[in-house]
Amino acid sequence: MAHIGNEKFNDTIYNYVSGSALYAYVSHYFFILIISVLIVRPNKIGFIGAFFLMFFGTQFLILITYVPINWLYELIVPPKEYKKMDLTPEGEKEVEEAQTPEQEAAAAAAAKAEALEGEKRSNGAAMDLENADVQSGTSDKNKNKEENNE
Repeated sequence: MAHIGNEKFNDTIYNYVSGSALYAYVSHYFFILIISVLIVRPNKIGFIGAFFLMFFGTQFLILITYVPINWLYELIVPPKEYKKMDLTPEGEKEVEEAQTPEQEAAAAAAAKAEALEGEKRSNGAAMDLENADVQSGTSDKNKNKEENNE
């Protein structure tokens, strides 16, 4: 679904259908009132005729007023250029391979730290940092024990 559901098949239709949705929501009641006051009531049109006139007339008025408003808006604020998202696994691999300089530096630092700590670790186990001094023989307790043994 992600491959077809989020894709624009035609930019112009997408712009007018999705862009006019909010405008239609905000302005439809105004156009219903205009049609009913200026056309339906003075001409005493029946329910069925008024229904179709209101429905299609409102849609028509929304469209013919949205087009110039959208044209003016795009003159003032140019539309953004969007880049299509790559959803293929090959694209994900390419993204992982292309790293920023900061990511490369972090990876190099991690590799260096792993190489330095690799000698101290056994079988990839985590280092016990609380007792690191005891294990290395540099703690004050070990020095006191050695002096007492001598």
